[in-house]
Amino acid sequence: MFYFRLRTWDEAYRWGCNARRHHPANADIWDLRFHWRNRAESLYRQILSGDYRLSAMQRYREPSGESYVMWSAQDAPVLKWVTLIIRSYLPVHEACTHVAGRQGRREQLSEIDVWLKQGDWYVFRTDIRGYYRHIRRESAYALVCQHVAHPVLRDLVRQYLYYSVEEGGEFYTPLSGICRGCSLSPLIGAALLWETDRRLSALKGIHYRRYMDDFLILSDRRWPVRRARELLYEHFDINEFSAHPDKTQVGKTEKGFDWLGVWFTARGAEGIAPRAPENHRCRRLRLEEQLRRRGLSETAIAERVQRYEQRWNIRASGLAASSGDGT
Repeated sequence: MFYFRLRTWDEAYRWGCNARRHHPANADIWDLRFHWRNRAESLYRQILSGDYRLSAMQRYREPSGESYVMWSAQDAPVLKWVTLIIRSYLPVHEACTHVAGRQGRREQLSEIDVWLKQGDWYVFRTDIRGYYRHIRRESAYALVCQHVAHPVLRDLVRQYLYYSVEEGGEFYTPLSGICRGCSLSPLIGAALLWETDRRLSALKGIHYRRYMDDFLILSDRRWPVRRARELLYEHFDINEFSAHPDKTQVGKTEKGFDWLGVWFTARGAEGIAPRAPENHRCRRLRLEEQLRRRGLSETAIAERVQRYEQRWNIRASGLAASSGDGT
């Protein structure tokens, strides 16, 4: 039985405002906020009646040649509303930790640190190459229909899965995969691999965790890791996934491995992973370029970059504390 509460709709709207609070002055979020008091109730009634239709995602291109797609400011809270309702119905295994309300980052890192110090000498780490891009839409929709009975929610999920993109007045529908820029995507990505999580978690002699499409398997013996790897690859074949060759590692933990931004060895957590500072530097430069293209003053750019630096330093301090490197 589904109970649609107006406060869930309000929560979705507030989420959308917060997520786009730094968008430029000509972004559609400001028009939505300006007219929200007059639109909110009628829009909500339209959703509940089953008449709401998602618009095409907009593709934006950077001067560098990179591009990204984005839902409209009105569609984003609608999809967030769907997420808030169906997240308690879709199956997400406890070994999958990226979904809101699950094990926190610090607790997970501490858990892995304990496993390693207790003698988990062998590691297998990999992720799925282009996970979102290779998700089969029919499988995702069948999963939702299996657990969600309400036709309004089903229809909105179907529209989300079979989305269209507009670029320069031309419309096209991607042939496969699901979009990344949506609050529904992490939930769908978590639920789709529930059977994989269940099978791997049931194996004896291993410790297993997944964060979105990143897989981590630890054991004090070589054979349990090999058996788990074979099982995982079987599931990859069934779902037409493939492991990313540059992000796959198997062997002894003494060589070290990166998990959630922390570098681990056989001794446990050693500190921030080597790639984290370099990734931060690249994102900082990219932020400066984006702000200059928007026409912001050098003072405004410096303030925004400083806030980004402060957020990163807080996150880095948290990672260091989680790894024991901050003491």
